[in-house]
Amino acid sequence: MIARRHRSTAFLSALALSALALAACSAGGSDSSSAGSAGRAGTAASAAVPKSSPAGELGQQDRSAAGSPKAPAKPGDGGTSVDPASLTPPGELLARQATVALQVKDLGQAVARIRSLSAANDGLVLAENVGTGGDVVPLEDRSKVTATTYAEITLSVPADRLDGVLADLGELGKVIRSSTSSEDVTSQVVDTQSRLATMRASVERVRALMDRATDLDQVVDLEAQLARRQADLEALESQLAALKNSVARSPVQVSLTTVPGVIAEDAGTGFLAGLGAGWKAFTSSVVVVLTVLGALLPFAFVLALVGIPLWLVLRHRRPASPPVATLPE
Repeated sequence: MIARRHRSTAFLSALALSALALAACSAGGSDSSSAGSAGRAGTAASAAVPKSSPAGELGQQDRSAAGSPKAPAKPGDGGTSVDPASLTPPGELLARQATVALQVKDLGQAVARIRSLSAANDGLVLAENVGTGGDVVPLEDRSKVTATTYAEITLSVPADRLDGVLADLGELGKVIRSSTSSEDVTSQVVDTQSRLATMRASVERVRALMDRATDLDQVVDLEAQLARRQADLEALESQLAALKNSVARSPVQVSLTTVPGVIAEDAGTGFLAGLGAGWKAFTSSVVVVLTVLGALLPFAFVLALVGIPLWLVLRHRRPASPPVATLPE
């Protein structure tokens, strides 16, 4: 009996182990079947998605480039994001300019010396006017502006030599006015460089899509977009070149006169300067009022000389008014 019980227990244990093994195999097979079904479904779904046209792909790339975070663009990878840190120039970029007004003895000699001074400093003469008053330097009395009393010459010199050129100009005569100004264009240069790099990548992307286009409508659409982006690229290149030129070179406006009182002197600042300007304005107003009164005085005298006797004559010829009758009560 004991032997039979042992054999029964061993038989039942073997059945239980066999059932567990079959359950595990069934689960693995179902998982494999599910994975295979999912893979086949994914393949079918991907095969069912139609391929987009090059023009649509260009728009999708533009949207993804606009929404993607900025990262350094690598040459040839078709990326449009640019790292601003890689475009930041060292130090500040300043666009400087200056104006100088001088009183000299001879205009011809002064202009010749200014030309030689410009050539010695790798400068250029941009403009030269003799006997005409411009708007850069205010004039005190324009009636004194003649071909022998006033002249203007505009130079363009390297920015790093501007201070030396101004010092040399001060030795040509008496300095009446002198001013310099600077504008920080660092942010403009960095922004233009970033936009330029992005536009160049965009143009290259359109050209790559044109090589893959097979339909005539797609080619026409891509050519139109390429022309527009190429125009924007050239505009940005011109803007960047102008900014760099304004930093590399500085314009200098030089005004020359041979007689005092042509170019207005620098009024300065402070209480005395304000008092002087106020007194000058008051005297100018008084002069204007007296000038108007002097111009009207002859007309007033003639009117009085003719009008008063005429008024008296008309008054004596006027009939006397009859007495007012009163009604009896």
